[in-house]
Amino acid sequence: MRRFKSRDRTAILKPGAVAALAVIAIMALSQILPLAGVFAQNPADELTVTAGFAEVVTPRAAIELRLSRALKKEEGKLAILIGSNDLSNLFKASETALIYDSTVLPLLLGESAVTIYLVSSTGEWKEIARLPLKVSNEKTEQPEEKPTGQTQTETKPAEQANNGQTAEDQTADPQQPQKRRLGFDKLEITPALTLSLKSQMAQSSFPDTGISQRIVFTDLNLTGGARWEMARGMFSAQNQFDFVGSSFRQEAIRFGALGDEAPRIDLSSYLMQNQIGKAKYLLGHTSYGALRHLVNGFSSRGMTLAIPINTRFDFSLAAMNGTSIVGYDNFLGIAKRRHQLTSASMGFELLPKRPGGLRLEAGVMSGWVQPLNNFSQGAINDAERSRGFGFRLIATDASQRFRLEGGFTRNQFFNPADSLLDQNQRTVEVRPLWRNAHYLDVAYDLFKDRAALKDKKLNLTVSVRHERVAPLFRSLGASTQADKFSNEISVNGSIGEITAQYSHLRFNDNLADIPSILKSLTRGHTFSVAIPLASILGDPQKPSNLLPRLAWNFNRVYQSGAAIPVNGGFEIDPASIPDFAGTNHGITADWQFEKWRLGYRWNYSLQDNRQRGNELADLRNFINGATIGMTPHPNFDLNLDINAESALDRRTASVNRTYRLAPNFNWRMTPITTLASNVSFTLAGDAADTRSNRNIEFDIQYAVSFNFEKDRFRKLAGQMFIRYSNQYSRARDLEFNNLTRNQTLNIGLSFTLF
Repeated sequence: MRRFKSRDRTAILKPGAVAALAVIAIMALSQILPLAGVFAQNPADELTVTAGFAEVVTPRAAIELRLSRALKKEEGKLAILIGSNDLSNLFKASETALIYDSTVLPLLLGESAVTIYLVSSTGEWKEIARLPLKVSNEKTEQPEEKPTGQTQTETKPAEQANNGQTAEDQTADPQQPQKRRLGFDKLEITPALTLSLKSQMAQSSFPDTGISQRIVFTDLNLTGGARWEMARGMFSAQNQFDFVGSSFRQEAIRFGALGDEAPRIDLSSYLMQNQIGKAKYLLGHTSYGALRHLVNGFSSRGMTLAIPINTRFDFSLAAMNGTSIVGYDNFLGIAKRRHQLTSASMGFELLPKRPGGLRLEAGVMSGWVQPLNNFSQGAINDAERSRGFGFRLIATDASQRFRLEGGFTRNQFFNPADSLLDQNQRTVEVRPLWRNAHYLDVAYDLFKDRAALKDKKLNLTVSVRHERVAPLFRSLGASTQADKFSNEISVNGSIGEITAQYSHLRFNDNLADIPSILKSLTRGHTFSVAIPLASILGDPQKPSNLLPRLAWNFNRVYQSGAAIPVNGGFEIDPASIPDFAGTNHGITADWQFEKWRLGYRWNYSLQDNRQRGNELADLRNFINGATIGMTPHPNFDLNLDINAESALDRRTASVNRTYRLAPNFNWRMTPITTLASNVSFTLAGDAADTRSNRNIEFDIQYAVSFNFEKDRFRKLAGQMFIRYSNQYSRARDLEFNNLTRNQTLNIGLSFTLF
């Protein structure tokens, strides 16, 4: 069996060459001033979003977002999330503003965030703004309107004497060069340190067997770091280091790898980003790669260099550790030559005036992985190595209605001999073979913002996806399933706030049609629709709160074996060959009122088994649930979750039922104190009353928080909490009757400095 010798020079990229090239490139770019026009980036052209709403708004207030400039077609589109809900379709867009139509769906009470993303034509999401939002029923006093020519903000006397200029504005003389700090135009340092003390004051358990040895404990945890930004001319740098620590060594971040030798305070992550114009050099924990089957978002510690050569060409390369690592050891991430991944890519814009209109990317990769321990995985089972190359093509039309992305990868995977696995036994050598993978994604907007049904806009998009990965294909830089062939077609549409989606999937494996391997066929259909009834029924200007937002989803999957494999053992047990159809229906309805909200959900699923001998082994499941929320006072929230589930096993003719009742409340007693509690009652059993389970979980927490802030380096925030929890469980059947109880009392104290 062939082994890879230490002098093997087949790696495509060397880490030493990567580091040398990165340093040389940065030094060269800082000296070549004539190329400033190539790398220069105009900050004024960057799209920004600001809030056009008050600090506190009512549930039916209009939320306005103001854009610094009009969005260009080639940039993509904007997606807006309020909390965790994507409400992009409820925003009415103008050239430089977006306004939320809260008459269709009122805002939820409480504090959240409005997050704005720029979604490119390739589907990449980039966060460009995050704005705080507080919704309350209390009416806030609006500032009095001032005569034309005056602003809405009060002017301090000192500012009036200087024509509205602040002291900082007066010192900034446009004719004089800006004052530098330590030679930089911009230098900001932001430290962070949080100390938390967690303690378990008491614990009571029944039975007392299996109780943790740490019944009573007090631990000190630390999280901290520093971030600093500096800039001068074309050069800018952003650096961030994060540390974690614990007085309890078993909670050290590298305890799984080093045991008792793990340091209590360790480096969790860091990133040093240096930029000259548009050229970037990154060192630390980062992600690299956009070739789906070769290197795709590979994340680890290492170094990355990206250089835009001109408006058409850009180049990047990376050298990274083979697995995720933390700690001070292997600081650069490239100390182990045979446990790393190196890659390079080149991009070519065929339409430089419209970036992304027609772009071709090519990349190469060479990776090694050894069976080394790391902090998140005990061990890798075997040494592995792969190398290959790939291509990626992106195309869009000028209107962004047509989008295409395709890629091809050819890769070679090695599996070197490992004496720890072979155990001196005769094994079949795994020959290194070249294998291919390719994919093609095409989408077209049949209708895009087409006027329909008065002021409603019609959108309809058809997408087709194809992917084929050869048997035994594997790349260390990407996670993909080998030996598969899939085709999928989907249709997404919307009319105003009504959205619908349908997709059909066809999948199969065993592409080589090996007789002794099972070939499975999978077919799937998925359909979903969401309808806010208030937007289509009644008066749009005064929508009724009694009209809910309805949603229905349907999914059906059918899987079967193409044939009985030869000498595969299936002829002895034909029931092991898959042959079943799974169906799932789900309906949800949500109502939103000023002081209370209601939600209902219904789900039905059926697994229809059709294997020979298992025709009656069908499983059917019903779920009914309701959520009730009330806010009788802006400082008090009360919620109740009710759930009932019924499962039928047709083979045994048994019916299992589960009921759950879970009330909880959150009382903001004062601006700095909070009292919260959660209760859960669960009853489970079968219809024949042969077994039953009862579980009760209760916890209550009182918390006090404080915050003192004078300036950037004199801040102090903290929180103290005391929490009591009680868990009770009782399981009974015809032979056993088990009872368990557990009570704990915990106290915590944390301080955040800076």
